[in-house]
Amino acid sequence: MKYSDTKGPISLSSVPQNAIGHAVPGSKRDIESAVIKVTPEMAKEWLKKNRSNRKVREDRVDRYAEQMKDGEWMVSPDAIAFSYTDKLINGQHRLKAIMQLGQGESVECLVAFGLDPDAFKIADVGVKRTGADVLRIEGFKSPEEKAAVCRLLALWKQERLEELHRYEIVRNSVIVDIATACRERLTEMIEKVGADKKALNGLMPRSLMAFAYFAYKPTFPERAEFFLNGLMHGKNYPALDWEEAYEEGVKNPINLLDDKMRVNYKEYSRKAKLALLVKAMNAYCLERPMKQLRWRSNESFPELAARKPAGEQDLFS
Repeated sequence: MKYSDTKGPISLSSVPQNAIGHAVPGSKRDIESAVIKVTPEMAKEWLKKNRSNRKVREDRVDRYAEQMKDGEWMVSPDAIAFSYTDKLINGQHRLKAIMQLGQGESVECLVAFGLDPDAFKIADVGVKRTGADVLRIEGFKSPEEKAAVCRLLALWKQERLEELHRYEIVRNSVIVDIATACRERLTEMIEKVGADKKALNGLMPRSLMAFAYFAYKPTFPERAEFFLNGLMHGKNYPALDWEEAYEEGVKNPINLLDDKMRVNYKEYSRKAKLALLVKAMNAYCLERPMKQLRWRSNESFPELAARKPAGEQDLFS
């Protein structure tokens, strides 16, 4: 049965059981919520309930869709929401972005049902500005990408990269300080990594690759360049036969990362993707033989072989 064949108002009971993750019991007012794997088909049906929402910002829809396709989307505490009168009162931009996904794909979202119809009046009131919002206000181009990279740089400096999933722990003021200090180099690297937007699809989120490229470039200027071009364009930079140079069974770390990601990309968290990227870049830049590439969630997060900056200026200029 197709989702569109379901009858009645939009509610938690109308969602297929296999799409529901963690459900929260209803309150006295029968408000229900759950983490749901929302498919393009579901998004299309739900948008039919969008009768009096704000004007759609297509740039935001495209940005959300790009993050979803790159595997950078996370469950937000800001729920897609329906009123008890069966109207969509929050989440139209996310639903329109989900409609851009391919058949069989889905994105996990927090969805709430049974809210008061007037709840839309307080939606987004007092919403905290993101790092990207602040960079945009400061006049930076590509603010989303730059904010993501600057946030990772801050966590690296603080020796907290393993906490990259905790978005709230880096202050916006820190992100602005880093972006301002390294504006030129940051722009150059964002443009290089984003030159071919499809090159890293299914291999590595661009923000993670841009961070790693930025971090390794000062210590390993040539090798970092080779690694980026090798992963993005599938070429061997330099033309080194790792098996011939070392021993039987040894592979180029770029190829090991490529093989790993193409099979398991959707299953890996952002933390796992970054850990594997760091391990591969360490081996490549240090020219260390490698037969297999793996990282388990119970392992310590790998240290970057790149030189840790002695001071703020050393890192950001």
